[in-house]
Amino acid sequence: MQLAFMSIILLLFFSGAMSLFELERVSHDTEEILRASQDNIDLASEMISALNEQNDAMIYMAVIGGSVRDIAPHFAMCEESMERLKVATAEAQQRMSRTDNAATADSLVVFSSRINQLVGGYINGDVHRRIAADTAAHLTTQAWYAESYKPEYVKVSKQITKYMTGSHTTLGPEVNNLSHTARRAVTPVSITLIVIIAIVLMFHFFFMVYIVKPI
Repeated sequence: MQLAFMSIILLLFFSGAMSLFELERVSHDTEEILRASQDNIDLASEMISALNEQNDAMIYMAVIGGSVRDIAPHFAMCEESMERLKVATAEAQQRMSRTDNAATADSLVVFSSRINQLVGGYINGDVHRRIAADTAAHLTTQAWYAESYKPEYVKVSKQITKYMTGSHTTLGPEVNNLSHTARRAVTPVSITLIVIIAIVLMFHFFFMVYIVKPI
């Protein structure tokens, strides 16, 4: 009898320890998934912020216009946003390099590099030299913004959106692993419960057969 009860206690202790171990893994994996998701959201927000800041500056310089003194701060804003966008997209490419959505990050880097080249050409004066060389006067800074810059801005925005959705789909395998870990945490307790019920039923059977009925 004592051996049976000691076996039950050891079984409970073992299953409890296994469950606690697996639950600790579930907690750790959950934190990792949430941290990775938050990091991807923050990175996408940084890219959107840099792109919109660049767009605002380009609208002021190319569309609204103004004196050299008024435009000067926006040149600095463009250069800063170009660097931020370059760094953020490179980070996104590194994070997605070993996933099924690596092509999305690669396209994002390509489109962001292209729009940065356009802005760099405007800052360096290439666009203004082309306008000055246009004897027909069809090319203006407003036309350059609408025909050259704006389409590239839309493409980069779409690629950032694809990155955001793609980064969440890459968490799918980790979520599946998390569900398997959760099942492993519950399994020892379930097995222990079944064994204890079986032992109690056997104990009740032998008690009724050998003690109660003979009396």
